Amino acid sequence: MNKKLKRVTQQSEFYVFLIIVALSLIIQARSGLFFANNNIVDIIRSMIVPSIYAICALLAFVSTGPDVSFPLIAALSSYLATIITIKTGYNGPVFVVFLIAMFFGMLMGAINGFIIVKYKFPSLIVTLGTSSIFSGILLGAFEAERMDLPETMANYGKASLLTVKNAETGLGSTLPMTFLILAGLYIITYLVLNYTMVGRGVYAIGGDEISAERAGFNVKAIRFGIFVVNGIIAAIAGVCYTVMSMRYLPTEFAGGEMIIIAAVILGGTRMAGGVGTLKGCLLGTLLLTMVSNSLILVGISVYWQKIFIGAIIIIGTAISAMQSNNASKIKTKMKKEAA
Repeated sequence: MNKKLKRVTQQSEFYVFLIIVALSLIIQARSGLFFANNNIVDIIRSMIVPSIYAICALLAFVSTGPDVSFPLIAALSSYLATIITIKTGYNGPVFVVFLIAMFFGMLMGAINGFIIVKYKFPSLIVTLGTSSIFSGILLGAFEAERMDLPETMANYGKASLLTVKNAETGLGSTLPMTFLILAGLYIITYLVLNYTMVGRGVYAIGGDEISAERAGFNVKAIRFGIFVVNGIIAAIAGVCYTVMSMRYLPTEFAGGEMIIIAAVILGGTRMAGGVGTLKGCLLGTLLLTMVSNSLILVGISVYWQKIFIGAIIIIGTAISAMQSNNASKIKTKMKKEAA
């Protein structure tokens, strides 16, 4: 029991969870509104797209390195899916729209993966470059602008799993159907990472590429596959954001990647690779969503919220860096003792 407790307390997720509990109690004590049904639903709704992005960030970090292209992949793939749906007059099941976006997301992810694997360039540099290219194609070549959604996407955006209303304030909130997509993606990703050889390979490559190759893992194929999958997941997130917004907003996608990466690192994912959990992703995303959405309940302005988020990012990154350094020291010490 003591060993299990010690193991839990050594994990970053444990301390993030404590911060979430403390922050929620403080906000509730000051405002009396944090645990209101509409506020809880609003927080969950706000977490949907960032949590899907967080899967992309996690997969990249634990296997290869930072991927900052997923917001622009989301923007371009969702634009192409939306405009094709409009031009063709398609009015069938919305999953076809998702499939169109996933196809384009897969192609863009494959471009990232090919360059990174073929030429062994750093993933951060490559995805920064492709982000700029995708942005130029979206806003320059296609001249994308705000547009209303076709009927099939609009109907899906209006559909909801549940609707709640606060009896005291009269404010209501709805939980969109896209929550089911988030839940499905997390379940699939969890099963793949924890119960398949590919999942073990993802972590093995991030931990020690040479050892992973000696163990029989196809390093190049897994890394290429990670970025293809990231492109598909980003495309799903892009369509989810579009239908939840009830219109296509091309300029609303860029700029959120650093917050997502911060949330993932805050949740225990190490920048050096090989370590990270979906549970940590969710907790980190929840914490930053709470800071963004709920501090206004206690009268803290948007500008101060940015200070809180910046401080959390620095602290989370520092903790991750210290954990990586400690792990490296332990590994070096073990090698010396073995020699």
